[in-house]
Amino acid sequence: MRNCSLLYLFLFICTGLLAQKPGAKKYSFHSINSIGVTNGSNGAAAVLQTVNGFRKGPLFAGIGMGLDYYQYRSVPLFADVRYEFGQKKNKLFAYADAGVNFSWVAGTYDDEVGIWWGTPGDFSNGMYADAGIGLNTSFKNGNAFVLSLGYSRKTMKEAFAYFDWRTGEPVTDVNTYRFNRIMIKLGFSF
Repeated sequence: MRNCSLLYLFLFICTGLLAQKPGAKKYSFHSINSIGVTNGSNGAAAVLQTVNGFRKGPLFAGIGMGLDYYQYRSVPLFADVRYEFGQKKNKLFAYADAGVNFSWVAGTYDDEVGIWWGTPGDFSNGMYADAGIGLNTSFKNGNAFVLSLGYSRKTMKEAFAYFDWRTGEPVTDVNTYRFNRIMIKLGFSF
């Protein structure tokens, strides 16, 4: 609940920022769809994202959703804010994303042993954040290629219960995962 409240506050602030610039162009809808690679201490993995929102002048605010395969599969749902620098065909931009990371874990595979362990513990949702810089290469029709480099973090918890063989008592352990990684994305904006 707290994550949703922060997301709504973030969107409210971003909407206020878009309304600050008088005389700017009207709002225009944009969709940014990208594929990417994340790399951190747990290896590399693929990422798919779509962000849909409105642009007014150099500011963009929208809602994004993705599929993140880093270590444990998850679905981040986040608010996205971007600011473009310059008026040329190739524009630099800075972006920030914040939201909820929904876990979508079906099982655990141990690469060393080559065994599918089946159902994991109970995973709970965590937070998702991503911030970085990028380059928009625009076409005459307003579409653009988007290349970005950022730092990303996703969290989740896994709770699992078992019986202690020494005492015969049920025991519950909780693993907290914090994945920090570099993210490179290539996409298309229309």
